[in-house]
Parts: sequence; structure tokens; C-alpha cells
Amino acid sequence: MCVVVIAGGPNKDLSTLLSRISSAERIICADSGADALHDLSILPDVVWGDMDSISPDTLSWLKDNNVSHRVFPVEKDMTDSELCLRSIEKETPILFITSLVGRTDHVMTNLLLVMRLQTEGYRITVTDGHTWVFPLCGARTFEIPDELAVAENVFSLIPLGEGAFGVSTIGMKYPLSGHDLMWGSSFTVSNEIDVTKEKHGFVMENGTMLVMIAPRS
Repeated sequence: MCVVVIAGGPNKDLSTLLSRISSAERIICADSGADALHDLSILPDVVWGDMDSISPDTLSWLKDNNVSHRVFPVEKDMTDSELCLRSIEKETPILFITSLVGRTDHVMTNLLLVMRLQTEGYRITVTDGHTWVFPLCGARTFEIPDELAVAENVFSLIPLGEGAFGVSTIGMKYPLSGHDLMWGSSFTVSNEIDVTKEKHGFVMENGTMLVMIAPRS
């Protein structure tokens, strides 16, 4: 069980996430994130935001079904997505569905935001329905979920902050053993699984990094 947060923006494929959405403890939408649910006739539990980008049809649908909403001014100190994410108790698993292509400022802000929240004790996984992002901090062992550990995907490590230290691979084609990774390096982009191995993942002794899993093409 997890809480699903759906942000606005284009290029999200919720059709690949229906089982996760339907089994969610709660569904929270940030403004026009509700448009994606409207297309699937799935009601959210609450909608947060300034309501500046949600479609009139979706807004009417929410009102007709008495969906709770919290309206904020357009000019504020946090994005709608951050307000939604921070409304959830720390340690609660969160699936954050958001655009990972499109406006670069939005994509970068959301990825850096979830990394910061992870360091604060939140547990967030990010996806657009095709690409998956897992923020890691501190001493961590990360095992790639079986459904994502396929030859059609590539696996990149993106160190942030002061870097990622003591990074090793488990069952990957290009091995690492206790490597220190500095931000801004392309060294750990596009690894692949070793199909002869049963387990796949990464170990980090300390630091911060994003594990990004994306389709090869």
C-alpha cells in the first residue's frame, strides 16, 4: 500500500500503473494531475493546488462527485506538487507520478525535490509510467524490482550533492566496486543487467544519488 501523488504536465502514461493506483491507500492530485484520472474515470481522494491549469470538464467532474479540494493562491512559495508531497507523513511509501520530459525546469525541480525529501525521511518513488526514479541517501542497498530488471531497460546512477560514496553493483553488466561518484560525471550512465544473474542492484555506503531506470529506446 502507498499514497499516490499525481502531478500535472504532459507525457504521463497511467495505463501502465493502474494496479498501483487502484490499490493505493490514497490518491492525491496536484491541480491538473486530476485530468489524467478523469480520462480513466478514477476519482482522486483530494485535489490540491491553485486550480490554474485544471480543465473545466475535470473540475465539474470533481464537484459532481464531491471530491475534496484545497485551493491555494497562484503566487506561493511551493509548487502544488511539493504541497501534496509534504502533506503526507514521513515514512509513508509514496508513488509520485509526474512528467519526466517536457519543461526542463519542472523536471529538474521535481527530481531535486524528491531527493531533498528523501534526505528528510520521506519514501518516494517517481515515475511517468515508463521511466522510474529511485532517490537513495545514506547507507543503502537497492535491489531492482523484478519487473524492471529486464534487458530492454538501461540503468543510470546520478550522484547529487557531495556525491555517492562506496558504490558497488549487484548483477550488472558493467561492475562497480566501492567507487566514489561525483556529481556531474557521466561515468555511470546506461548500465545494463547481467541476464545470467538472479539479483540486480546497487550498494551505496553513503551519499545521495538517483537510480534511474528507463526504456532503452
